Amino acid sequence: MNDQTSQTAPPLSPPSPEAAAGRPWWMLIGPGLGALAAACQLGLMAGPLPGHIGRDLGLAPAGLALVVVAQLVAVAAGFAAGYLLGRRVPATVVSSGLVFMLLGAVVTTLSASAAVLAVAALLAGLGQGAALGAAAALTGTVSERRAPVRLTLGLAVFAALVVGPLLGWLAARSLSWRLAYLTTVPPTLVALLAVVVIAVVAAARGTRITR
Repeated sequence: MNDQTSQTAPPLSPPSPEAAAGRPWWMLIGPGLGALAAACQLGLMAGPLPGHIGRDLGLAPAGLALVVVAQLVAVAAGFAAGYLLGRRVPATVVSSGLVFMLLGAVVTTLSASAAVLAVAALLAGLGQGAALGAAAALTGTVSERRAPVRLTLGLAVFAALVVGPLLGWLAARSLSWRLAYLTTVPPTLVALLAVVVIAVVAAARGTRITR
């Protein structure tokens, strides 16, 4: 009886490769740096910097508020897209978001009207949201220590959101609001370089990743 039962019992199915495998934590360095750069750049609009922009460009408070709202809407849209696509093509999503952030920072610096400023806000917002969403999604794909990774990234992003307004205030007082946005370019470039390098290293090592 026991022999017959053991012969007819269905074999246990092995775990799926997706469940068994996961990304090593170091593959989140690039997206994590991108999320920090995005949070810092986004935090600029939470401080006194918009007031300096409005006075310099002669914008009414209502017009400036519309620019801020447009950027927040773009952040939400970019976050949704980044979260949905970040697990499938992380390097592409994060690098694209960082490029949009760079374009947004440069166009903001060159803005001379509300229309150009709104375009810059949309570009920056989409990039910031994509970088943040992809990083959030990727924290759920690490092979181990997911909770500490998520906690570390969350605290770091929160700190960057706090540093952003402070950075904007200091730069606006000592330099100008245009240069305040340019200060976000170097960390964004570092994050972009990290994403590219880690993608190349992962491909060379055969680590599971999609571009």
